[in-house]
Amino acid sequence: MKATFDTPDASSPFDKISILIVEDEPIIAADLQDRLLEAGYNVLGPVAAGEEALGFFDQNPPDLVIMDIQLEGEWDGIETTRRIRQKKDLPIIFLTSNSDDATFRTARQLSPQAFLSKPFRGRDLIHAIEIAIRQFTKTSDPQNSSIEENDAYLLSDRLFIKVKDRMKRLFFKDILWLEADDYYCKVVTPDSEFLVTKTLKKFSEAFLSRPEFMRVHRSYIINLQHVEEIGEVHLFIGKKQIPVSRNFREELLGKLKNY
Repeated sequence: MKATFDTPDASSPFDKISILIVEDEPIIAADLQDRLLEAGYNVLGPVAAGEEALGFFDQNPPDLVIMDIQLEGEWDGIETTRRIRQKKDLPIIFLTSNSDDATFRTARQLSPQAFLSKPFRGRDLIHAIEIAIRQFTKTSDPQNSSIEENDAYLLSDRLFIKVKDRMKRLFFKDILWLEADDYYCKVVTPDSEFLVTKTLKKFSEAFLSRPEFMRVHRSYIINLQHVEEIGEVHLFIGKKQIPVSRNFREELLGKLKNY
């Protein structure tokens, strides 16, 4: 990440990542919660039983789960993870202590994105979250793996951006446009903008495969859902005037009929 321009407020679409904690040891659960909140993440739970965890996947599921392998109760962390993934595929970090080899091998078969050993340091926790998101990106959409770097990870409906020492979530639907900025790419939302350390050409590969995004100029890719006006050589998204190359105008008019 090169720089950020505005600090998003609480209503910004550039939002905190939501992390569900499933841990039955109260001291460890509280420590995890404190560390995640201090790092700027949104925390769900903690919950002590696998059965309780499933309730978070009915409406607004978390972006990532930190799961203790050795939960007490009817479901351990392994069984809970199986059931979660029947509802939603998302990054999982397994918390481990002195597990026996058989338990570890069984847990590994579920392909968690990261393991975090107890006791852990705050730095280890933050690194595990970034590793989990990176690994999940590569396995969930291999076509995007070639464009991932240390500051941007793209999933099917959202973008995870590393801002300073934490990960932030941005839904594609909330992006207004992408703009070339020398060797960087500027991503603009209604109330924030930031630079990704990648050229527009390289960074745009994943976006142009999505029907709502279109290149209208060598320096601009727009989200068609946010276009408000269009003229002969310009279009407007809010107060922003964006140039439209003549060879893209006919295609643009055709696509706008769907929005």
